[in-house]
Amino acid sequence: MSSNNFNSDIIEATTKGVLEWSADRISNLVKSFKERKLAFIKEPKTIEIVREQYNSGESKFYQIYIKNKQLLLLVRIGLALRRLEKEDEKRQNLRDKLFNKYKIEGLHIAELVENGVLSRYVGILIEKLISIEDLEKEIENFLTNIEKHTLFIQWTSKKIEIIKKATIKINSNSPHIFVISGVKSAGNILKECVDDLRYIFKEYEMERITGEKEILFFIRKMPEKY
Repeated sequence: MSSNNFNSDIIEATTKGVLEWSADRISNLVKSFKERKLAFIKEPKTIEIVREQYNSGESKFYQIYIKNKQLLLLVRIGLALRRLEKEDEKRQNLRDKLFNKYKIEGLHIAELVENGVLSRYVGILIEKLISIEDLEKEIENFLTNIEKHTLFIQWTSKKIEIIKKATIKINSNSPHIFVISGVKSAGNILKECVDDLRYIFKEYEMERITGEKEILFFIRKMPEKY
């Protein structure tokens, strides 16, 4: 074996060892970083479920368009809430921790993901917009200003209150898309408001998802030419 070949083999082996060590080290650092961000959840099994969402197809899709790391984390927690749909205690515990950490805005973002609202919202945007840049801006604006673009119905809500709040939010903020959402008994209350809301918001087209979850999307119409 020539000295050149010997030196080449040594360099290759050393470089390979450093690269392998670095890959393992980086993997551990990434895992630790994720766990630090999720430490507020405290439940190891729930943390693991959230971590699993990092590799889901839906999460990877959102990762393309949501650059804000905190918003993306809340989206992934929403996917975890969906996974915990049949585990009421764990799901409620995660909701409580989420509310304590990220307040009502963070909880609402996660709930929109959990209920499939965000995926349909993005679908509507894709149908209407022409560039990826616009899509990214619209999604971030929607999530960052979630309370201006949505109304969440509670089981204690009254019909007159729902119509009043929706009217105030639309008139104050003029959103391109406005979402009203109610689940279970809250959804039944919202169903009673559909005709009134459709009549009041004449400048919007209405898209409806009905069933156990009642979700209304109001999409602003193109202004008529004068």
